[in-house]
Amino acid sequence: MPDWGKIFAAPEMQRLTPNPELLAVLPEVKDTGCRRVLDAGCGAGRHLLPLAREGFAVWGVDRELSVLEGLQEKLRASDIPAPLVLADLGRLPFPGPSFHLVVSINVINHGYARTFREYCRELDRVLAPGGFIFIYVSPREFAELVRRPETRELEPGTLVDIATPDGEMIHHFPAPEEIQGQFPGYRQLRAETIAAAIPFMGGVEMPQYVFWARKPRAGD
Repeated sequence: MPDWGKIFAAPEMQRLTPNPELLAVLPEVKDTGCRRVLDAGCGAGRHLLPLAREGFAVWGVDRELSVLEGLQEKLRASDIPAPLVLADLGRLPFPGPSFHLVVSINVINHGYARTFREYCRELDRVLAPGGFIFIYVSPREFAELVRRPETRELEPGTLVDIATPDGEMIHHFPAPEEIQGQFPGYRQLRAETIAAAIPFMGGVEMPQYVFWARKPRAGD
């Protein structure tokens, strides 16, 4: 299993710019008065820092202590107050609903299909009615491009020993309808597979799925 602390500490990872698909939706979010944001799987702060600078109150969650410690140093240096929480996304330590926007970028692939569903259930639980969810994830098409002779398919869409830097970890690659099915009743604002550069793979373009939706309010 890779050392995520070392991966995120690498200079090329520290220099990553924010996901442009996320940046594109922020004006819409701001116009609704959104304030509280959860960066679920915040890593080195690629999105937490710009979200905080945009004036959002951002909470970061990650399960890697060394990664959070590095991000905390950045926050201190930038004088940005953003709470960081060490936790698994399948058991978020927040009462629901707590946030107006939940962001998860290239995180919920890690694990079996049941783990993927647990992550989605928790993201839904902590999102307030009327709030937005932004998920960016490697879909089933990605899986077919990273198979190797030694790759094993543990269940439909769940692979291990794939041609990625973290390929020794178990990954679940959901089909679009699988993602959409985790958020019934949501108003889908964008649900699309695009070609995008993958930072962990030297910038090669691969399929990525963008799920941008709004949680219904009572009576919707």
